Amino acid sequence: MEIGGFFPYEELQKEENGYIDLVCPDAGDVRHLMSGRCAIYLCLQDSLLTDPKKAAYLPAYTCETVSGCFVKAGYRIYYYDVDEHLAPIFDENLIGEISFLLICGYYGFSTYDEDFVKRCHSRGVTVMQDTTHTAFSPHEACPEADYIAVSLRKWMGVISGGLAIKRNGTFKVSPLPADMEHLSIRQEALTKREQYEKLGDETLNKESADAFWKAEWMLREIFDMQEGDADSLYRIKHYPLDTAVQKRRENYAWLLEHLPKNPAVRPIFPELPEDVCPMFFPFLCDDRESLMKHLAANQIPPKVYWPVPPFIHIEEYPHAQYIYEHVMSISCDQRFSLEDMARVAEAFQAYASQK
Repeated sequence: MEIGGFFPYEELQKEENGYIDLVCPDAGDVRHLMSGRCAIYLCLQDSLLTDPKKAAYLPAYTCETVSGCFVKAGYRIYYYDVDEHLAPIFDENLIGEISFLLICGYYGFSTYDEDFVKRCHSRGVTVMQDTTHTAFSPHEACPEADYIAVSLRKWMGVISGGLAIKRNGTFKVSPLPADMEHLSIRQEALTKREQYEKLGDETLNKESADAFWKAEWMLREIFDMQEGDADSLYRIKHYPLDTAVQKRRENYAWLLEHLPKNPAVRPIFPELPEDVCPMFFPFLCDDRESLMKHLAANQIPPKVYWPVPPFIHIEEYPHAQYIYEHVMSISCDQRFSLEDMARVAEAFQAYASQK
């Protein structure tokens, strides 16, 4: 079976996992949305009620679906570059120009400058933290975050995985009803992926992927502030979080120790702090295309997050441009064993021996 791919439905635990309290124990209001971008858009619509300036500061290295929310909401957008370790390169001079700051982590690792965030917040800038890439990392969200948004479909098998959190007070805007056609397609994708992981039938794997991408393209057209479904919220609250965190950390640590050293394929995060739960194992690659083809041929489908969004002149942000052109990641999540990680290491060793 392939090492990677979309998540299936997974076995749940009886007791609640306390996830929301872990992320933001002092949350004023929490809403469950159809997706992460729906959660971001809900937060933006709420913030706009008291933000006539409408000027946002976003990472230049981000997903089109994130920046697209700000475009749809009518924000004037400034971008900040990120270095090769995905740490933001903030411009202090822009604090007076912005009314909204978006911060995030990458691949499980928090990289933002806490002091800069504090300075923004002290000058009246609204702060939102997108925790999609750090959703399972065992620490609270940024204390200065007024809003927190997350997409948990990147971490577990749910058909609607968006959460929007407002730290102080309640949301003054209300979600729209869920789009049941969209969610039924996602349910088909997860069900067929579950069957594939049990049976190993590649036809089921393809049908699952086809349904997934059909739902993804539909979401790009319909996303607004649609709410999620009750079953997905139950799954989020009863997901075996501790087990998943432990397994992801074990797999990442094993890869750090056993992957061959290759200056042409460099781990972005060569250490694993205690407060990190990896999302993927990311690399910077001199020749990304050849490595991706090699891994795919060995049933290790790699990920590339993300293509350059159409809303940004990326040549103005050379560090982020380099990331877009050279980043690649592989799965090390809770579905896979150390034996699977050994397969990964063997594939990387074979690739290194060809060069």
